[in-house]
Amino acid sequence: DDGAKLRRELGRALSEALGASLEVVAEASSASLSERVMRGEAALAWLPPATFVRASEGGTGERVFSSERAYGARYQAALFVRADGPVTDLDALAGKRVAWVDRDSCAGYLFPKLELLERGRPPDSLFVSQRFLESHMRVVRAVRDGEVDAGATFVQLRGAESRPSRPPGREPADLAQAFALVGWAPFVSPAAMRALLVSRAIPADALCTTGALPDSMREATVALLSSVPERPKLARLFRGLMNADRFVPTDTAVYEPVRRAMLEAG
Repeated sequence: DDGAKLRRELGRALSEALGASLEVVAEASSASLSERVMRGEAALAWLPPATFVRASEGGTGERVFSSERAYGARYQAALFVRADGPVTDLDALAGKRVAWVDRDSCAGYLFPKLELLERGRPPDSLFVSQRFLESHMRVVRAVRDGEVDAGATFVQLRGAESRPSRPPGREPADLAQAFALVGWAPFVSPAAMRALLVSRAIPADALCTTGALPDSMREATVALLSSVPERPKLARLFRGLMNADRFVPTDTAVYEPVRRAMLEAG
């Protein structure tokens, strides 16, 4: 709801730039977003990685852009706890409660689950309870308020593009020094939470055209998305609404690690 004004402004800016009437709408969950796209009700779609994989396997996505933030077109997942709490390592999570975002969330479920599986700690046996709260904000608040002991959200490491399960030479206590961005920062102090693990790199969200985009607008739309950094108004709106600085043309093969993580997670 707090993005309604930015969505209206972005819709007007895109309409003005493309000479057509566009409306920017939001969906409450990955599932409802995927359904809207698969029904052909979106000419452009901003899709989290796992949602994009589902849509692309259904033949929905056409021209695809990865969104870039300050430190590139990839990010990581972190399994985190309160910094002032008793849990300081993965072993101490046994019998604790965890909050995830949803089953299609890469940072909020799929990639931290994959890390735990690879370390011999299946979440189903590690945790006494698992909750799906549908947003990163709710996960952070649940950890902050003590409703759960651990949660998962996104982070971005400085200059890290590959697989830093734990950055070389760093222990969990000083992981914070490696972070350029943490998903809990809008809701608590960055120092209020401690990351127990950081996942391999995750491809960024995808912005793609679909078959519902009129042919007459296709090339103009692609050119517009490629030039966002040179358009101050559009750049401000995309940064404010979607935390994206630019869009880079990409290929569906970039999202193969996401497909594998989905398969591993069942």
